[in-house]
Parts: sequence; C-alpha cells; structure tokens
Amino acid sequence: MRSRWFHRPNIHTAHSTHEKRAGWLELFYDLIFVASFIQLGNALSEYISIERFIGFVALFTPLWLVWTGFTHFANRFDVDDFLHRLMVFVQMFSVGAMAVTVPDALAGDHQPFAFAYSAAQFMVLAMYFRTHQHQPEGRDSTGHWSRIWGAGAAIWFASGFVPKPYAYFFWMAGIIAVFGAPLGRRARALASRYPLDFEHLSERYGLLTLIVLGESFVKVLAVVNDHEGYLYVVPACFGLLIICSTWWIYFDDVAGSHLRKTPMAHPLWLYGHLPLQFGMIAVGVAIKKTTYFDLSAVADPKYRWLLCGALATTFFATALIDSVTERKHAELSDRLRVNVRLFSGSLILLLAAAGGSMPSLWFLAAVAAVGILQVVFDMMMAPMEESKLADAAPTLAELAREPHKKPPHSRLPDVGTAIRRGTPTDFRSDLYVYFMQGGWTRLLITVVVAFLVLNVVFASLYLLVPGSINNAAPNSFADAFFFSVQTMSTIGYGALHPETLYGNVIATIEAGVSLLCVALVTGLMFAKASRPRASVIYSKPILMTQYDGKPTLMFRVGNARGNELMDASITLTMLRDEFTEEDIHIRRVHDLSLLRKHTPFFALTWLVIHVIDEDSPLYGKTIDEIRNDVVAFMSTIIGHDGTYGQTIYARHTYQPEDLHCNQRFVDILSNLEDGRIMVDYEKFHQTTALPEDRHQPCG
Repeated sequence: MRSRWFHRPNIHTAHSTHEKRAGWLELFYDLIFVASFIQLGNALSEYISIERFIGFVALFTPLWLVWTGFTHFANRFDVDDFLHRLMVFVQMFSVGAMAVTVPDALAGDHQPFAFAYSAAQFMVLAMYFRTHQHQPEGRDSTGHWSRIWGAGAAIWFASGFVPKPYAYFFWMAGIIAVFGAPLGRRARALASRYPLDFEHLSERYGLLTLIVLGESFVKVLAVVNDHEGYLYVVPACFGLLIICSTWWIYFDDVAGSHLRKTPMAHPLWLYGHLPLQFGMIAVGVAIKKTTYFDLSAVADPKYRWLLCGALATTFFATALIDSVTERKHAELSDRLRVNVRLFSGSLILLLAAAGGSMPSLWFLAAVAAVGILQVVFDMMMAPMEESKLADAAPTLAELAREPHKKPPHSRLPDVGTAIRRGTPTDFRSDLYVYFMQGGWTRLLITVVVAFLVLNVVFASLYLLVPGSINNAAPNSFADAFFFSVQTMSTIGYGALHPETLYGNVIATIEAGVSLLCVALVTGLMFAKASRPRASVIYSKPILMTQYDGKPTLMFRVGNARGNELMDASITLTMLRDEFTEEDIHIRRVHDLSLLRKHTPFFALTWLVIHVIDEDSPLYGKTIDEIRNDVVAFMSTIIGHDGTYGQTIYARHTYQPEDLHCNQRFVDILSNLEDGRIMVDYEKFHQTTALPEDRHQPCG
C-alpha cells in the first residue's frame, strides 16, 4: 500500500519486471491534444498557402515536443500521486492555452503562444525536478533532462518579451535545445544506462496516431453531413480510403515493428514520428477540401499539392522509421518495404503535377490506388499474423515425451508450409523466390500493376514540361499516358512523338527502363513456365504385408504423364522421435533399404518394396507400435526427364495412419487387342485383402 497524496517515483526501464501499459491519466492527457490538433487543422484549412503550411508545422512541433516530453517521462518513471496528477492537469491547461492561441500566433501575435508553451515545458521540468529530489536512482538522467527542459522553458519565456521577427529566432533556439537533445552523447549514454520501454513507447505513439487519424475522419464526415445529396459522397469515399490505407500502413508496419539495436535507431524512430503525424493532420485537411471537388473538372492546385505533399511526407517519414526497425515474421526483406515507401512518396508527388491534366475523379482514384497498393504490399510482405499462441504451443520434444498432448488425427505437415518465425531480414525471400514459389496469378497481377504504374510515372514526367509531346492535346494526361504505353511497348504509331529535348530525354530513359523490365519479366516468366514438374503419382496407402513369404513394407508409384524418365532412383526413409543419452530430443532419420532402388527407364509403374528383416529398424514391431513411434515415412524419386532435358524430382510423405496391414495392390496393367499396354489409374490406389493364410501379424 502507498499513499495517494504522495509517494516516491519509481524508475522503470526495459529491464523492469512488470509490463508497463498506457494508464488512464495518459489517455486523459491525450484528449487535450485532440482539441489542439483540430484547432491547428482548422487554422490551416482557413487559408492554404506555403507560408501558412510552414506556420502550421512550426506550431505543431512545440505541441508534439510537449507530448513527447511527458510521454518519455511517463515511460521512465512510475508515479501516480496527487502531486503528479496536479502537475499533469496544469500542463493540460497550458496545452489548451496553446491551442486557443494558435490563430493569434498564425496572425503574428506571438506572445500568448510563447508564454503558454513555456508553462507547458516548465511542468515537464517540474516532473523531472521532483523525481530528482525524491528518487536517488537515475539522478544523472533526471538532472540532465531537468536542465534540457529548463533551458527550453527559459528561452521560450524570454521570447515573449522580444519583438518580431527576433522572437522567432528564440523559438528556433528553444526547439533545437529540446529537439536535438536525444542526439547528444550524454543523452545516448543515459539511454543506454536506462533503456526505454519500447513496447510502452510504441503504444503511446500509436495512440497519438489514432487521435490524428480520428481528426481526419471527423473532418470528412462533417462535410458529408452538412450537405445534402450524393455530390460529396464519391470524393469522401476516396478520402476515407486514403485514411484507411494510412492507418493500415502505420499499425501493420510501424507499430508492429521492432527497433534495431543500433546507436541512432531510437532518435530516428522518434524524429520520424514528427513529419508522420503532422503529415497525417495535413492529409485530413486536404481530404476535407477534396470533398468539394467537381469530379469532372481539374482539381484546385493548392488543394492537390497539399494532399499529395502531405501524403508523400507521411510515406517518406514511414520509410525513415522503417529504416531503423525490423518487421519480424515477414517473408520479404525490410529493405524492400523502405524502397516501396520511398517510391510511393515520389509517385504521389508526380501525381500532384500530373493532376493538373486530368479530371478530379481520375486524380483522387490514382491517389487512393497508391494507398491501396501499400495495403496489398503489406499483405504480400507479411501474410501471417504474429501470434503469441505459438509460444504456448507444445514443442515437438514435449509431444514426443507426452504423446497424449498430440492432437487427434495429427499429421506431419508439408515442410513447404512451415511458418518461419524470426528469420533475419538478410535471409528472407527476394522477389525472384517470391514469384517463383507463388502461383501465376500473383505474377501476372504484379506485372499488370507494375506496367500501369510505370506508365503513370512517365506520363507524369512528360506533363512536367508542357509541349514535350507533339500532336498531344494540351495538358492531356490521357495522351501522355498512351504515348508512354507506345514508347514502353516500342509500338510507335507515329502520331505522337517527342517534341522537345526534355521529351526526348524522358523517352530515352523510358526506353531503357522498358528494355530492362521486358528482359526481367521475360526471364522470370520463362523460368517459371519452363520449370520441370514431375508427374509421379504415389499410392495413397503404404502397405505392411507379405511378399515372397517375407514381411515387407511397400507402396506404388506411377509415371502419369508417360514421358521418358531416365535413370530414376528412389529412396525411402523413416522419421522417428528419439532422445539421446543427454536427453536431447531429435527427429532421427532412418534409411530403409529397398529391394530395388534404381531403374534405367521409368515410364509406367514401380512397386517399391522394403523387406522387414533383422537389419530393418521395423523388425519385430507390430503395426500399432509403428503407428505410435514413427512420425512419417518419406520417399523421394529423382530422374532425368527427356522432355524437359532436366533432372526432376518428386517427393511424398506417408503418415502413420496411411499404413494398412495385410493388403495388396490391385493390378492396373493390362494388354489391349492391338498389343499396347493400358495403365488404369482409376485403380491406382485400390487394394484388396490378402488370403488369411498369408496374413502378416499386425496387432
């Protein structure tokens, strides 16, 4: 029990025994920032210009720094007494004053905002100073951050007494004092000594991102609610798609990633959230404006550039965060997701320029499509969700020691479907392996999408300089797009051709990219189409029976395609759970010798036989003992395919329940009247019972 009036703050680090979660006070604290972000967004929405956007970023940064300062303090220390709550409430009032004075600050009256921000910083200083006095552990950290926040508060307080424009230099100095502090050698040494709880920190920044995205939703729905009819529904739907895709990118990628163990990983992760979150707020403001677009007319340039610029900022910030994090349990490399975010941000900026040559409907659809492609890429990169159930699942060793834990009808899964957890990013699949292992649908859809995206990119580049294409309609995106298609496919009808030096340079670059892409796609499709596939069929049952008076294990294989399979060889192995003398669990592979393991020519069927004699690991075991002890029987067949001119292979795994006793295979070969042999594959898996006098003791 501890006093609610006053108790000593306890230091918390990543090595602490208890898990730290966002508390009710932190969640309540976040609510004041909802009003602040709405106020900032409304101020930007009133008059959109480069100057107003710079002012928006300049005022968002102090708000974000105050929130970050409190969040990092709450991450380092556990305290929730009367004094602490009182300081938090005072800081909330200060943040509220900052929100109220935002319009005045944008209008040029800097004093109210400066004093409010100074008060908010002073409360962070008070939290660290109070902890420094009452908690001996970590005093080097609390002393350092007390000085940092104290310097920032003093500079901003002094700026209130300095006339413009000199006051803004004070603002810049105050922001640099706090913003650049994590980069200092002292701060990095303290972070190493008292490591932050990254899970709690990631949760807190995720909650702030939710607030930012929620503010965007409110703006869009408010416009639709204030107007009748369906005129605003279509652009609003595109806007909501953009917001949803942004949510997906953050909470499936950024929030689900783990910080790399590099010196600058945490500062870059931290700084990446600043442009990410003000970019999201600006996206919400821009989407509100796009709901007023006339879908048949060209979009207003300032709203078009605000939307694309803010969205590109979000993508670039995500790429920065992705560069210092790793996404575990993903199939593709982390470098690829960084490149995809950078390419998407660049494409969005090109669409801003090309948007002046297309109707608003096309423009919004293209921007939304880029967001949707981010979601598709995310699903490609990590199709399996991270689950804690795998940690609680019984291991193979536990199942071997305690067979009662084994699920009923459990089968050895195909190793190709194994989930590879925690694979290092340098050893994950590249795009070649990804497409070769996937189906044709995956490859064809990717090629079509890449073809369309590249042509959109080059069409936008042509439109950057008017008059680059001869005979094209002025500012016609359609003509530029179809000219790009003709150039990339080397059709060249002649009606459209480059007119200027710039147009010829872009056409030259596109021709080079086209040659490279055609070579890559042709090689990939040829490799996929020409990859040999065996047509070997394995019988469904594997039999434990009598053959030539001896107990045997047998199964049947057939060449269903009937082509020449030369110099074929087959193996049969048994997989069994065993323990060494040191009680180490292994799944040991036992080779089972075969009566005939090689054939010079395999075109019809092959009866594979293992004699269970004194040298066999199955000798003296009943069928029930085999089913309990053996994990699986595995067979592979290798041969040279005369049709493909390559070596092919086939494999099959027999589960213990596939083992049948005292059966024989039905004969499937017969002679036709014209002398040819017929193989009846309808009976390939059929068996019939042995005579009772030939039964093998099975039970």
